[in-house]
Amino acid sequence: MHLSTGEHGARSPAEFQVAMSPSPTCAGQARRMADALMRKWAVPSLLTGDVQLVVSELVTNAFLHSGTDVITLSLAVQDGILRIDVRHHVTRHRPILRRPRDDDEHGRGLLLVKAIADNRQGTWGVSCDGTTTWCELSVAVPR
Repeated sequence: MHLSTGEHGARSPAEFQVAMSPSPTCAGQARRMADALMRKWAVPSLLTGDVQLVVSELVTNAFLHSGTDVITLSLAVQDGILRIDVRHHVTRHRPILRRPRDDDEHGRGLLLVKAIADNRQGTWGVSCDGTTTWCELSVAVPR
């Protein structure tokens, strides 16, 4: 695991990046790191659970579907927007949003990410080469 962090004052972003080996425990590790960062960066507690869920879903997708040797999680807050990037470095895998059948046991992760982004005045997407899935969320507490 390789960590890098940076905080450069009020106008500059708070940033965090970690490279993880893919494993069944990497989503849980990423969730715990995101929780600690949200507290450190004083992100409203109402947003923390959503951030943990998005991080968990994106890291899980990278672990399960990409076949990568490394997963990189990046989080940054700047100008009231929290950005989450999960990079898996394998161009042959491109996550897509699907509607699972009612009896499907899997396949709802990106639907959850989209719902959270919509609820938090944000957006999500996948890089053109398919290696990075990202989500941006407003850190403003909805009224």
